[in-house]
Amino acid sequence: MDPLSAATSIVNVVQLTAAVINYLSHVKDAPKDCVRLAIEAANLHHLLVQLKFRLEEGKCNDAWYTTVTALGVENGPLDQYKHALEKLQVKTTSGHGFKKIGNALAWIFSKEEAMSIISRVERLKSLIQIALEMDHL
Repeated sequence: MDPLSAATSIVNVVQLTAAVINYLSHVKDAPKDCVRLAIEAANLHHLLVQLKFRLEEGKCNDAWYTTVTALGVENGPLDQYKHALEKLQVKTTSGHGFKKIGNALAWIFSKEEAMSIISRVERLKSLIQIALEMDHL
């Protein structure tokens, strides 16, 4: 994967994460799962931005760079997270009229769905933290 496509992949995920954070911050009477997801997504957003900048500064022949770009391959961690975010975004923006407005203001996820999303976010966050720490070595 070349530097441009790796950075582009990360930028797409950063934009989707920002949209999800925006939705989560507007949920009325947000339950604990919503707040936890918003916090985890915000933390991940920060790490993704750091990773993007480090990739742009890196050299293609660095071992770190090669390892990190593997995160962005098809069906890799970033791709899986992107698909989860897209599903989340579709679910929150689907419907017409009052239903769409209601989805934008209410928490529409079951406890299991929320925990699944939080789990994915935490896994990707851990992988990115490891990748960023490897760069320091």
